[in-house]
Amino acid sequence: MSDLTLPGETRVAVAGDWHSNRLGVRTALSQLHREAPDVRTLLHLGDFNLGSNVPWAAYRKSLLGLMHEFKIERILVTPGNHDNWAQLAPRFAKHPRDPYPLPGAESVMFLPRGLRFSIQGRQFLSFGGAASLDQDERIAGKDWWPEEEPTQSEADRAASEGTADIMLTHEAVAGGTTKVDAIIARPSHQQFSRRGFEASHRTRTIVTALWNEVHPNVLFHGHMHERAEGHLGDGRHVYSLARDAMPGNVGVLDLTNLNWTWL
Repeated sequence: MSDLTLPGETRVAVAGDWHSNRLGVRTALSQLHREAPDVRTLLHLGDFNLGSNVPWAAYRKSLLGLMHEFKIERILVTPGNHDNWAQLAPRFAKHPRDPYPLPGAESVMFLPRGLRFSIQGRQFLSFGGAASLDQDERIAGKDWWPEEEPTQSEADRAASEGTADIMLTHEAVAGGTTKVDAIIARPSHQQFSRRGFEASHRTRTIVTALWNEVHPNVLFHGHMHERAEGHLGDGRHVYSLARDAMPGNVGVLDLTNLNWTWL
């Protein structure tokens, strides 16, 4: 397990989906710098939009400028379904235990599915990916990828390495928060296609089972674009983060006691 602690680091930020939204990134990072200026690491929960239709070079340049302006030294991304898995999957297969530094923006790193690492003595498990909810309206290999969906074998490998303090996912877990469970129970036809709903159920089942087996103290996920939190009777805590430019997109985790603060 790699120790990724920066010197003197005791708190990290966690952010939900950004979708290449420059205004959303500025909103999150400026608020973070204003309210938690000591934070230098941001853990991103996917749909960073790697390889999106947004002009990527311009977005990358803007992102690096905002990171510099607001003193964020690195962003570690647990990839979502709207990140280019045609680019990520071959790299992860070749280097399953190494973060992938984004070419031209090496302070942004994508984490292989199942990667374990530590910061300030806390053990993290990153298990990215999810099913695109609107697959019927997308083109496989262009704006959704079969590799975006976590597999049972990947979950089995991740579970075999034991417990973790914090789990980072893009996909939601069933039974984590009341708000997210309600969205899943009454899916909007505008949000879910038929095939997307079936795929979402499949990947959510895999991620939920892994969460129950690894039994982390805290789990963070994105994907559902909903700010929500759940506190289970067994002591586990689940936080669902909202999407770009919405309240609940970012917060701060204190690694000394695992206390979470919404920004």
